[in-house]
Amino acid sequence: MEKLRVCTAWRGGEECLACDGRENAFFAGLPPDVVGCLHVDVNNTAVQGGEVLYEPGTKPEQVWVLRTGAVKLLSSSWDGTPRIVRVLKAGDVAGLEALLSGKYAHTALTVGTVHSCRIPLPAVEDLCLQYPGFQWNLMKQLQGAVQETEQWLVDMASAGTSARVRMARLLLRLRDGESSRIHNFTREELGLMLGIALETASRIIAAFVREKLLVRREPGSRFYDADIVRLERIARGS
Repeated sequence: MEKLRVCTAWRGGEECLACDGRENAFFAGLPPDVVGCLHVDVNNTAVQGGEVLYEPGTKPEQVWVLRTGAVKLLSSSWDGTPRIVRVLKAGDVAGLEALLSGKYAHTALTVGTVHSCRIPLPAVEDLCLQYPGFQWNLMKQLQGAVQETEQWLVDMASAGTSARVRMARLLLRLRDGESSRIHNFTREELGLMLGIALETASRIIAAFVREKLLVRREPGSRFYDADIVRLERIARGS
């Protein structure tokens, strides 16, 4: 289990825990006294792996600021085939698109236990109306999400690039911050992200393990230890 530490943004709230405070960026642009009162609206949640946070067609009521763990976002192609189009990690916000569109765009599934701060959409809307600085910060986060999605497409769907190179790029995007840890997804999930067969994904990961590019952590861990430098070389096609 990843260690949770007290988040300084929530002074006075004994139950408000956070992994490292990165989620505080969501509240940038708000006066400290306003942030200190938000514990009335914000719920700290722990959701087990494999749970659905939301899906298209459900009424949008809240967003989730991730503290630990990961959330995979799924969309379906024209023939109904599911694809994992993005993975959210600590510091990312799940469901933010509902603030503008009034609906969730994906099916969001937790990967391992996810700790998050769950915030009602009406509270986010009120903060936008009252504090321009918060609204501006939110716009930057939305733009960052768009850029991340675009880069995900560029890295994973480059024409003429081998599956090995694209797998290295994907693993680097699944990196836990600046650490050497990489989220350990199933071979089937990796195949869905890259649009390759399960057998191909399994073969590449097995080769990376043999080459010590990936080292399995303790049994049941949601992470690999990775040789980031060598993965980056492969990702560049070296």
